[in-house]
Amino acid sequence: MRCSSRTIYSKIKRLLLFYITIGVLIVIIIFFLNRRPLLFSFSSGKNGKLYKYRKSYPGSFLEDYKPNNESYCNFMYNLPDEFSYEEDHLEYSPELGVNGSYKVLYNVIRAKQNLSNVAAVTYVTHITPDFVSYITEVVRYWEGPVSVAAFVPDSDADILTKQLIQLCQCLPSMSKVSVHYVFPKLYAPYVGKFLDTSPTDFCSITDTSNSITFRNKKGLVYPVNVSRNVARNAATTTLVLVSDVELIPSKQLASRFLEMISKFAKTNNFHLRHHVFVVPVFEVDNYETVPRSKKDLIQLVRREKAVYFHRHICSHCQKFPGLEQWLSQDSGKAVKIFSATTRVYPYHRWEPVYIGTKNEPLYSEILSWEGKQDKMTQMLEMCLMGYRFLILDGAFLVHWPGIKRKSPQSKIISKWRYPHQLWNSRQYAAIVKKLSKKYTKNPKCKM
Repeated sequence: MRCSSRTIYSKIKRLLLFYITIGVLIVIIIFFLNRRPLLFSFSSGKNGKLYKYRKSYPGSFLEDYKPNNESYCNFMYNLPDEFSYEEDHLEYSPELGVNGSYKVLYNVIRAKQNLSNVAAVTYVTHITPDFVSYITEVVRYWEGPVSVAAFVPDSDADILTKQLIQLCQCLPSMSKVSVHYVFPKLYAPYVGKFLDTSPTDFCSITDTSNSITFRNKKGLVYPVNVSRNVARNAATTTLVLVSDVELIPSKQLASRFLEMISKFAKTNNFHLRHHVFVVPVFEVDNYETVPRSKKDLIQLVRREKAVYFHRHICSHCQKFPGLEQWLSQDSGKAVKIFSATTRVYPYHRWEPVYIGTKNEPLYSEILSWEGKQDKMTQMLEMCLMGYRFLILDGAFLVHWPGIKRKSPQSKIISKWRYPHQLWNSRQYAAIVKKLSKKYTKNPKCKM
């Protein structure tokens, strides 16, 4: 009897170990699949079907490019030979000015392209050295000028400047880019001497996504709204799209938008004041190609390979009124207005990305990226001012592949944000109080 019990116990033990081993293997496989740097792409050849690897990081297309003898960019302040500027070249941030903690050096790179040759809508964005490679994907598809604010305290300027010099030797579309340096008053940008100023022999981008930056070492907060305001302020067109640099525009978004607004203004006696044009934002699964047309986007959504942006981590942030209807039909090649709405309950937590003008309310510079919901106060002010949000059809943005999802680990990882979130929350109260004195009360306008 004891022998029989031992045998049963031994079998159960082996069975449990087997299932545990299988489970661990599945977890390991999923982990490495989600981290793999390469994906298969298909091509045909004389010898039948061939499979090759295609790297899936931003700017990977530059591997096929050869560096130019001359830079496509218009560098200022003695760059690229050295980096020098005078104190009177510096300005304060657009909102807080002298009372703020940051200074700005505008047009470290000044766009070369004549505005008459490009679509007159500026893609306004912001970066740190670890995100510079995304610029290549933006300029690859955006037809208009690009205005970039780079946060470069101390030696971070050295990392970023040398990356930009390389990109400017390799990518012709960098000629439409302007770059502006933002830094704390205490940490002026430092760029070391260039040992070799001759063109590089290759155009492959160095991966700096895991670089240990000066900002990381010092634990400096990222002044996202200072950067947004700076890049917008520096735009040379009236119309601007303020966006995060990982958001890739749909095909001919700028030119098709301008064609639409030209016709719309003539037939509807339209003026831009207190109107902005919402560009819906989506995210796609890892290893999916960023869709260029609405037709391709809809197919990915139906295959559950694409969702509206931040659906799984902040369901209200980018869910716009009429989303399901918007996704129900292809709009063809034209950009048109899908619907008009206001940002009131139940969409009072909505943070749309939009094409507007340089005259819209500034972003609150006292809020940090680490504290989250950094655009909420601007949205509240626009609501109080009576803004109408015109949602575009046939135009959209797609985040670089990889759908963000909540997990037990994500809560633990994001604990470092709590003090910053508390700080932002405290600032909201002061900002709301200030806005309540400036505008007529509207109970429908909330944060």
